[in-house]
Amino acid sequence: MAEEEPQASQSPSAEEAAEQLKAIKVADFLVQAASGLISLGSLRLAGDQRDLGQARLAIDSLRALEPVVREQLSSDLADELQHAVAGMQLTFAEAVNEPAEPAGPSASAPEPDSGSSTTAGASGSGH
Repeated sequence: MAEEEPQASQSPSAEEAAEQLKAIKVADFLVQAASGLISLGSLRLAGDQRDLGQARLAIDSLRALEPVVREQLSSDLADELQHAVAGMQLTFAEAVNEPAEPAGPSASAPEPDSGSSTTAGASGSGH
């Protein structure tokens, strides 16, 4: 029963949260969103939480938000944001190249060559 009491008190908390939302500026929310994306993206670039698809989504989202958020920040904070995004992009590029080195060249090379050969072969057969 003690567990039900906090759930019952969540209804007024939801109303309080709605009131708090009214007080939040969109610019402040965007800055917090950018900060959260930096944290999540960085987590997804390394260790057990590595997920390059999620990291790329975070980076792409930050790149889209950066010009908008930049207008709301001091030049120092805007530069920090830019450096954080650039650092994440570099780390992402390094992470993508690590597994691609052993399998990438052999897997990447046939794709364009196969496409070109198939197109050339189809054109040659058609004539």
